[in-house]
Amino acid sequence: MIRLIPQPLSVTENTGAFVKASDFTVTRKTLSVKQCDESYSLYIKADGITICASSEKGFFYAEKTLEQIISFYGDLIPVCTINDSPRFEYRGFMIDCARHMFSVDELKKMIDVAASLKFNRFHWHLADDQGFRIELKCYPELTRLGSVRAGDRFGKNLQSDKPYGGFYTQKEISEIVDFCRKRFIDVIPELDVPGHSSALLHVFPELGCGGKNVSVKMSNGIFKDVLCVGEEKTETVIRNIVSELCELFPGEYFHIGGDEVPRDNWKNCPKCRSLAESAGIHDLDGLQQLFINSVAAFLQEKGKTVIGWNECLKGGKLNGGMVIERWLDPKGLAVKAANNGRKIIAAPLKPYYADYPYAIYSLKEVYLYEPTDIKGLTESGKENVIGTESPIWTEFINSCASLEAHCFPRWFAVAESAWSIPENKSYREFASASVKLCEALHSRGINCTLPSGWNPTGLKSLCESAAFLSNFSTTGK
Repeated sequence: MIRLIPQPLSVTENTGAFVKASDFTVTRKTLSVKQCDESYSLYIKADGITICASSEKGFFYAEKTLEQIISFYGDLIPVCTINDSPRFEYRGFMIDCARHMFSVDELKKMIDVAASLKFNRFHWHLADDQGFRIELKCYPELTRLGSVRAGDRFGKNLQSDKPYGGFYTQKEISEIVDFCRKRFIDVIPELDVPGHSSALLHVFPELGCGGKNVSVKMSNGIFKDVLCVGEEKTETVIRNIVSELCELFPGEYFHIGGDEVPRDNWKNCPKCRSLAESAGIHDLDGLQQLFINSVAAFLQEKGKTVIGWNECLKGGKLNGGMVIERWLDPKGLAVKAANNGRKIIAAPLKPYYADYPYAIYSLKEVYLYEPTDIKGLTESGKENVIGTESPIWTEFINSCASLEAHCFPRWFAVAESAWSIPENKSYREFASASVKLCEALHSRGINCTLPSGWNPTGLKSLCESAAFLSNFSTTGK
């Protein structure tokens, strides 16, 4: 049986028949009848190889499938017919470059593998409490000062008194966007507001309640330094930043965060209280949602589809066009929203957060996760799950080798759940194919976790879990 990652919709084999791939050129036939623009058919026959698709996306994915077949079988590949189409329209991965940066070449390595797995969304986390990583023409001081922190206090192993800084130039950002475009990946920038804004407030202290000085944070955590939503200048600065980012990132989506926002400072802020009174808002959830709705409306005027983390739903009156990324939903707000017609992205902390060790979220657990199998989600709600995303946060990851080991083969499993129908999934067969794919990637210099580390048990699991969890007690998160 031909087993690929992600597994195609259907594979028909001519058992025992093989052809030499090097003996044939690949013929492309454009279908006149329109179908899903990511669908394709791949015919490997004794007299040649033919790809049929109705768009360049379809041809691209067919070529990626053929490349994987050759990497698995060598020059002698099986005669077969593959008809393929994706399960979900949104197939995403997220890389946090605010906590620790990765070079353009390192990011390209990650993106290239993701493209071969048929991911089509790169969520790029570029600004947080620990650094602002975008070159801006409108506020150059934000780039210069907001990109540097005094050192690192991330857990036991990442302690340094050496300043850490850096940002992506607009030229580098355009290079990444263009690299992704050629691989049919949409780059989604995230400007996380109104929380996770210490780097922004370091440069613009007047945008915080009380105008106190704020440092760029050196450790992981949830900090009380958030934007003052009652300050008129806050909206002006955010709109100026957003406008410039829309020029840099021409894709469909824009992520505005909205997660983990302590509102302690808003309670005693005259400007926030005044805004709440004038808007007829009686709680802090509503005040946050008022701000989120304003930013979202501005982006929608620029033609963007806006994404926010599920905390944006607190308040009950969220902008109707926003897509919700569900990561931790203890009160079921995202489930309720999906049941009522809102589009959501499944990005569960458990087990899709790739920064956790395999001892906590094993490869098998990631593979067996079903994106629409969420408690309380109705059949109509399942139709509103537009796809999946696996984030990797980098508080404790400061090298590309570590980044790769955490993501691969985990992202193989996420890719299969995003592309393949559940009926075609088999962990045993997937694991066997993952060994082959890891070997192929190792030959290209990609540092995949070895099979012995995929599903740790016993003492090894306990030690790995304890080492990771000690990072949180060290920094007080």
